[in-house]
Amino acid sequence: MVTRSAFLSVSALIAGGMMLAGCSDWSYKPPIHGNYPSAGHNQTAVLAAAPPAGGNFVQELAHDYAGLADMLSHQGKVFPGDYVDVDYFARKGIAAEKGELVPPEDNSNWAIPLEQPYGFRTQMAAARQRLVGDLDRGGRDRFPGLAARAQVAYDCWLERTEKDWAHEFDGACHKDFISTITALEAALGGRPVAAVGSHQYNIYFEFDRSQLTPEGRQVLDTVAQAAKDPAIHIRLVGKADLSGTDPYNVALSKRRADTVRAALRADGIDTSRVQESWVGFREPPVPTAPGVREPRNRVVEITLN
Repeated sequence: MVTRSAFLSVSALIAGGMMLAGCSDWSYKPPIHGNYPSAGHNQTAVLAAAPPAGGNFVQELAHDYAGLADMLSHQGKVFPGDYVDVDYFARKGIAAEKGELVPPEDNSNWAIPLEQPYGFRTQMAAARQRLVGDLDRGGRDRFPGLAARAQVAYDCWLERTEKDWAHEFDGACHKDFISTITALEAALGGRPVAAVGSHQYNIYFEFDRSQLTPEGRQVLDTVAQAAKDPAIHIRLVGKADLSGTDPYNVALSKRRADTVRAALRADGIDTSRVQESWVGFREPPVPTAPGVREPRNRVVEITLN
């Protein structure tokens, strides 16, 4: 916890920011996310008042935001800048504890790098749209625990990516978001979460190409037939082998994923159910040395849930 003596060592600028943040019209889009001096106090407060799991959506948000603030405060060696985010999410938890329906984060309020060539913001914006759609079509009321966890995992994904994009864009918070929102969508579709399975199909490409091969077209025919059920969610991940530069392969893997998405659309699949991402050579199915032209790494992985 930050002691009172610590407040005396903080600049007047930050102290002024703390006063503004404490006003009744405090925004979830502030110039800074939170405030270092008040982090310890607000973290303690949100943990003390956090309701147990198992309540309504707002109560579940309060519980999960308290957990996120606590988790961030224990991320190894925590620097003052990290406590700004501890304070911010503690404040969101406190607002939820008071009954406020706090929204998921907008990635434009975070320092997310590398829209070019990786498209991080584009992917995050699509994920937020997917999340809000699921919340609005009954997720909050019917499955509050899953819905709240998906929202808080999404916020965590943005925060962690701002801190360390190379490891965290597809790190633990992102994986938690994908897993939870997939379960939420399965539940909303009327299938028990415990019974949900996933099926993966691979579409392979020629070296340095993004056009479908005849074999790839045959696999896509199978995918399109399996995905006719409107409750099924489709995830595409474009990949490349380890020859060439990182930016070039990211762009190539995006073209491959775009090709598959377009083919599914032509087959009558509603692409609002399709989540698309691309990772270049950063997640090869078959790890190789740099420069190796491994055919199994030139792929779009399709997962149906």
